[in-house]
Amino acid sequence: MSTTTQAARDETEELIRFLRERYADEVARLAQRYPKEQTALEVDYTDLYAFDHDFAEDGRVTLLDQPDTVLRQLNEALRQYDLPADVTMSDARVRVHNLPADRTYYPGEFSPTDEAGTYRAITGEISRATDEYSKVVEAAFECERCATMTYIPQVDTGFQEPHECQGCERQGPFRVDHDQSEFIDAQQFRIQTPPEIASGAGTEIDVFVEDDLAGEVTVGDRVTVTGILHIEQQTKGREKTGKFEPYMDGVHIALEQTDHTSLDVAPEDRERIHELAGGEAGDPLDLGAASIAPKIYGYDQIKRMGILAMVGGSRVEYPSGDADRGEFHMLLLGDPGTAKSKLIERIEELGWRTVGMSGKGATIAGTTATAAQDDFGDGDWTLDAGAFVKANKGTVCIDELDDMPADVRAAMLEPMSKQTIHINKAGINTRLNTRTAVIAAGNPEHGRFNEYQPVQEQFDLGSTLLSRFDLIYVLKDKPEEERDSTLSGHILDSRDAGKCLQNGEDVADADAETVTPPVAPDILRKWIALAKQQPEPTFASEAVRNSIQESFTTMRGINGDDEDSPVPLTFRKLEGIVRIAEAAAKFEFSEEITERHAQIATEAVGESMRDFGMDQDGNFDADVQETGTSKTQRDRIRLVAETITELEETAENAEAERDDVVEALSDEFPEHKIRDTMATMQRNGEASEPSNGTIRYLGKV
Repeated sequence: MSTTTQAARDETEELIRFLRERYADEVARLAQRYPKEQTALEVDYTDLYAFDHDFAEDGRVTLLDQPDTVLRQLNEALRQYDLPADVTMSDARVRVHNLPADRTYYPGEFSPTDEAGTYRAITGEISRATDEYSKVVEAAFECERCATMTYIPQVDTGFQEPHECQGCERQGPFRVDHDQSEFIDAQQFRIQTPPEIASGAGTEIDVFVEDDLAGEVTVGDRVTVTGILHIEQQTKGREKTGKFEPYMDGVHIALEQTDHTSLDVAPEDRERIHELAGGEAGDPLDLGAASIAPKIYGYDQIKRMGILAMVGGSRVEYPSGDADRGEFHMLLLGDPGTAKSKLIERIEELGWRTVGMSGKGATIAGTTATAAQDDFGDGDWTLDAGAFVKANKGTVCIDELDDMPADVRAAMLEPMSKQTIHINKAGINTRLNTRTAVIAAGNPEHGRFNEYQPVQEQFDLGSTLLSRFDLIYVLKDKPEEERDSTLSGHILDSRDAGKCLQNGEDVADADAETVTPPVAPDILRKWIALAKQQPEPTFASEAVRNSIQESFTTMRGINGDDEDSPVPLTFRKLEGIVRIAEAAAKFEFSEEITERHAQIATEAVGESMRDFGMDQDGNFDADVQETGTSKTQRDRIRLVAETITELEETAENAEAERDDVVEALSDEFPEHKIRDTMATMQRNGEASEPSNGTIRYLGKV
């Protein structure tokens, strides 16, 4: 017996002893469940290292640097393990996972040249994935001349066929006998550097898995895959090139249980964050808001809610299978130059697991998810993640929402409300999670607000989408001498202070505050991420619960009990108040929702309602957001429609003069409201203008 063969046997015996000493219970459980319920044994790398460093690293044959050899020995040790006579595990395999941090990478963090052939772990987010498919591992070929069967093991480099028949020794022809061939399940997926880690689009690497690992993951999952790295020569058309790209043969998959991949917070940073959350440097939410964008003057409430939207409330799952979302959505509607886009940009930069997008040029596939067909997966249909799937358990930041195509905005409804996306295309039928907050910004339909037109009529976003937002804030640019003086001074001071700090010059404390955040961006980002991990808070007392209930019921009755009065707010707002209160508690690392958290939430919702929840007469009306038309507007439209109809009956050409409509209703409404109402009816298709200065009522659309 050769020395090499004896050494291999000795090593296998050592590995059998390792399994007996460290994994006896796990092997016994595998034997009971093999092959229908379980086909692999998971081994922690730290256990292997603790047992014998030689198998792990710095020894004769190392797993990290010669994985094929050690994995083969581990699989052989499992097959030779002492089992009852009636139990065999001929195809069982060992999957080693939990590698050291210095051998675990994001895509693109390693040298493909140096790491080729090594055992490493790749962590990230799955951006594309094929369905499971059958892969042949041993093909059975039948000679069509003499019917002799020839069995050829298959490798990944190409389909191998016999050179000649083992019976008649002729060179075929051969027919593949699928029934006699051996197949296993397989899958290909692509891992991308997570958006909160990547600078830009993020590097990607393809992973191939087989057997029990196939079908374990889907698009949007956060994973750490352990396996063997390889490089593959690339082609251009039919020509081979000198470029080699890395890929991995996956051996083990770990789905990340935390929402925050590799959240590495140093002990001193964690201690500082707990001090900030506990209020040692001032009100925690005020500190966070002041740190979002100090250069942007004001908007304190919007900044506070931006922080809390990134943290999110509590997802509640009921025994019936129903669930309430924890994330809440916020929309900023404003004139040009009101810094809403800059706020969105800063929130995207500071948030954990945030994905930014612009409404201009947005597509349904890029926004949600789709089944796509290209060179990935040999041209088969694969799932391709969009922004909502990539930001699952994070935040989607959308600028220029008003420029987004209507069909794309419609596609946002399901992921915003149901927190899932249903994909049914090209034989792929699945649901993907989209548990994400949405923070969006948009401009008025005609560029700038018209003070004489209802706010809700100045945005062509659709009431169905608007109703999905828990908070809507309106940012108007109106000349006000005192505010303009303060704002312009802040802009000039901050710009000058920024230049001085950039040049290393001293800056007065007051000027430095215009550009220096109270909490450093890196600390704030980690604070938000840690806050998302906090336990789900509950009401500190019955009194806190009752205060929210009383505030809500009081608001419900603010317009009185008259059946003709508009409904001030719906129960959607109550759910929004609770989500915001939960987020406020989590940001302070509090396990309880206190009276102060409830007040933060009710004030935020109240300010939103004053911005986008009142009719032109100053009454709170839920229909402004829920239907896009206030009750006052509906009543006015009804009266204008009746007046037009009456005038049409007496007119020779069945057309009403607009001036006659204004005169007939002059005792009821101001002239500009009557003319605005007729313009709205015409815009909505309820009326037409047969000739200049006339109007004809067409009826409800």
